Amino acid sequence: MNESIADHYRSLLQAHGDSHEAAQYSSRESQEARYAVLAEVGDLQGARVLDFGCGTGHLATWLQGRGIDCRYTGVDIVTEFFPHARAKHPGHRFGTLADFEGERFDYVLVSGVFNNRMDDNAAFLARTLEDLFARTDRALAFNLMSAYVDYQDPGLWYARPEDVFGLVKKLTPFVSLRNDYVVKQVAVPFEFAVYAYRQPREVLR
Repeated sequence: MNESIADHYRSLLQAHGDSHEAAQYSSRESQEARYAVLAEVGDLQGARVLDFGCGTGHLATWLQGRGIDCRYTGVDIVTEFFPHARAKHPGHRFGTLADFEGERFDYVLVSGVFNNRMDDNAAFLARTLEDLFARTDRALAFNLMSAYVDYQDPGLWYARPEDVFGLVKKLTPFVSLRNDYVVKQVAVPFEFAVYAYRQPREVLR
């Protein structure tokens, strides 16, 4: 990922501290609404969960608050997030992805990582999904901003859901794409979520 993206999140952390704003969410409610959608990928109870782009561990807090006891690992490119995350969750692991090289996970969850515009968004998405799916034994869940909106922030990247579906189909035949939810009180969904499974979902239940 571009170093400028890491610098951007360092600036947000410095300005806002351990808050939803440090992870570039407009509200804690919208942040947690996204977590709820991603968590529906499967039964996370007792599972090995990798949070890619963990920030200060808000997803770990959300899971804990819902009684989901999983083996959580959080990774990020901004190491300044980790002291905050470890202080809240001393029983969980936090580090860069390289710190856990060779490990496998049941589920990988990715929220908001692909939203910022960069020089090579499509290439970054493709190589990141391929890498993360190779690390999971059950499923990968992620979200993206949808191109089917009436306004686009010039600093964000918006993807066509059908293009992303085709991309993920190259990784696995078992794909679900959700564009049926909203995380704010708006007329139409402005983002979508994708679940990529190793097996048919019925086998995992």
